[in-house]
Amino acid sequence: MSSDKSGSDIWPTLKRFIPYLLVYWQKLVLIFFLILLVTGFELIRPKLIGMIVDEAAARDSWNKTLWLLGIFLFSVIGRSATLLTRNFLIQRTGMRVTCDMRVNIFRHLQNLSLRFYDARHTGKIVSRISQDTGAFHSLVTGASVNLLGDVVTLVAVLFILLSANWQLAILTYAILPLLLVNYFWHKRRLRIESRRHRRNWDRVLSFLHERIASTRLVRAFATEQSEVEVFRQRIEADYLNYTRVVWRNSLLSVGADFLSGIGIFVVLGYGSYLVMHTKDFTVGELTSFLFFIGLLYTPVIRIVESNAVMQQAATSLEQIFTLLDTQPHIPENEQLPQLPEVEGRVTFADVSFGYRPQHTTLSHINFDVPAGETYALVGPSGSGKTTVITLLARFYDPTAGRILVDGRDIREFNVQSLRRQVGIVMQDNILFSGTIAENIKYGRPGASHEEVIAAARAANAHEFISGLSLGYGTWLGERGVQLSGGQRQRVAIARVILKNPRILILDEATSALDTESERLVQEALDHLMARRTCIVIAHRLSTIINANKILVLKEGLIAEQGRHDELLQQRGIYSHLHELQFARKAPPSAVPA
Repeated sequence: MSSDKSGSDIWPTLKRFIPYLLVYWQKLVLIFFLILLVTGFELIRPKLIGMIVDEAAARDSWNKTLWLLGIFLFSVIGRSATLLTRNFLIQRTGMRVTCDMRVNIFRHLQNLSLRFYDARHTGKIVSRISQDTGAFHSLVTGASVNLLGDVVTLVAVLFILLSANWQLAILTYAILPLLLVNYFWHKRRLRIESRRHRRNWDRVLSFLHERIASTRLVRAFATEQSEVEVFRQRIEADYLNYTRVVWRNSLLSVGADFLSGIGIFVVLGYGSYLVMHTKDFTVGELTSFLFFIGLLYTPVIRIVESNAVMQQAATSLEQIFTLLDTQPHIPENEQLPQLPEVEGRVTFADVSFGYRPQHTTLSHINFDVPAGETYALVGPSGSGKTTVITLLARFYDPTAGRILVDGRDIREFNVQSLRRQVGIVMQDNILFSGTIAENIKYGRPGASHEEVIAAARAANAHEFISGLSLGYGTWLGERGVQLSGGQRQRVAIARVILKNPRILILDEATSALDTESERLVQEALDHLMARRTCIVIAHRLSTIINANKILVLKEGLIAEQGRHDELLQQRGIYSHLHELQFARKAPPSAVPA
């Protein structure tokens, strides 16, 4: 969204959060009542102060003064108790609404397709849930509530001042247009600076998230100091940008404070004249009038100052609602029927696909995998192997053609029901922070401990898990870095075994392992693949020799297909890849001494 958008149009953005508030309308009604009660206690105090001053000056009845003092004390206690209750309810309701917003954002993120994540940095996405909802909380608990109370106070004081002394009231009112001019003069500029600061901070968060996630790479290349310098430069840029926001906000609030001081000066001067030269205006009434001016100008200043919060909140809300308005490329249509339990036959019927318009990654792909058989995909990098399995899991939809499971187009069924019957084992499987048992049960949270152990045994993972100090209760850090690559892979395989899918996708599941780990993982994979439809991507051709069919992809096309022996006899791409991997160099000749 353009940064030069006028600040006067924030209302369409702000009003979109009203439905989130209306969910708790009963609490809001109570809060509004408490705001009125606090305002009532505030408005009675200046009048009481004026009456007490006049009684003291007249030196008339001490008993009447005591009564007035008692009423004043009651107003102090009543205001404090009401204010405490109001603030507690506001903070609690505000946090409840903010939590609802965060859950809605996270739920929406779960429905978005991979295309969305491919085009955005993780740090910016996290910022929507963390920082932007923080500004939302400030709007709910601060600016909006204070604005409501201040507007009520402002209207009441305007009427009270006019009824107290119309001459002083007019002098007081004369300052208000100047306050509004000051407000509107700075409003648009503050809006622009707030947007600019928001974008800059998103870039800082993106950099921070990426570098922390890549700490091992930074250490490996010994670039810590250069990374710190880059981060320092970005923080300094953000500091300068934020300074402009603070300066603009300071000009706005200090200007309002200066004008209110001038207003008090004028009223104090003319009011003193009225006290000294007329009998209709007393010292107590002047004192009361001055206190009321404090109740008039202070809300106006707070309304002006709340503009900064409103502007920042509107900027954050724009980011949030832009995210919530993003539609998934793969719609989660709950009205579509559930895909029933499948046998596992997979068919690609004239499938074409491109990640970007005018760019084809796969072109007219046709193959049919009978239920229970294993098909392998091989080919050079960029040939489209990973795209094939990505389409099967319906992370993307083909731009042309159909993908069928048991003869039925997968787009005709709810996508979740498809993915529940597809298991994926990748080269770099992700483990979450939590126990080993929780990670294995990720696909079936309700599985028993005995089922978890059985899955781990089948994945050749039970032995090493039992050797850990806390066994299945061992806590894994982020991405399971405490485990070796082979151990993480076997835990991931156990997770898929427990899920028990009919269709299995293996994406280079053993390519990054040492010989012993590969043996253990391959044994686990053999157990996992039994009686399942399997589509395997492999760089090590030795792992797919026994596949029912091997598809050789090149530049998005199926260039060759057949069994291992058949492809070797064709002396084509597969044969060349095989020779590259299994060629043996003759030992170097001995050098005579």
